[in-house]
Amino acid sequence: MSERRVVLVTQRRDRVPDRLEVRDALEDSWASCLWEAGWVPFPAVNMAAAAAAQFEALRPGLVILSGGNDAPGTGQEPVPARDETESVLLSLAARTGTPLLGVCRGAQMLALSAGMRLVRVEGHVRVRHALTGPLASAWRGPSEVASFHHWGVEEDSLPAGWDVLARAEEGGVEAFANRERRALGVLWHPEREPHHLPAVLEYLEAYES
Repeated sequence: MSERRVVLVTQRRDRVPDRLEVRDALEDSWASCLWEAGWVPFPAVNMAAAAAAQFEALRPGLVILSGGNDAPGTGQEPVPARDETESVLLSLAARTGTPLLGVCRGAQMLALSAGMRLVRVEGHVRVRHALTGPLASAWRGPSEVASFHHWGVEEDSLPAGWDVLARAEEGGVEAFANRERRALGVLWHPEREPHHLPAVLEYLEAYES
């Protein structure tokens, strides 16, 4: 078996009803999908200094900003500890040239860090929809994707160097990337479909070269 690389994956942050607890959580399909794709997943804790120490200790070959929770300015339940953690990891990935994948909320965090604007979208929650564009051809399976997001990216706000790699059927941006930053954002959930996440990661590696 070839040597597996390490990937650092951020987690959602949830308050537990009827308990004085706040928990970090990661949907279990992330582990199986990343292992299938040849990676060793490590969850990043939602404490910025500790997550930075994880990054320095593990020297990951990839950082993934996962879904769940609202991005800053998009909802009524802020998660400042997660916002700070992901902002730190975005900076570390950019400084070290580490590839970064943002998924759903993670894509929104990537967009905000690059100076893009988020816009409200309709009809993208608890649905499956088709994609068009270069990234859609990477799938080794159905072209429909699992979508669960209220916010998208305003195309006119993409800075120079960022490419639109996938669109929804109505034309809205669903994936965007920057080759120099080695960063890709997708607004759907590839970890919820068989083979979709490995295909996205393969595309990211090919896009970088």
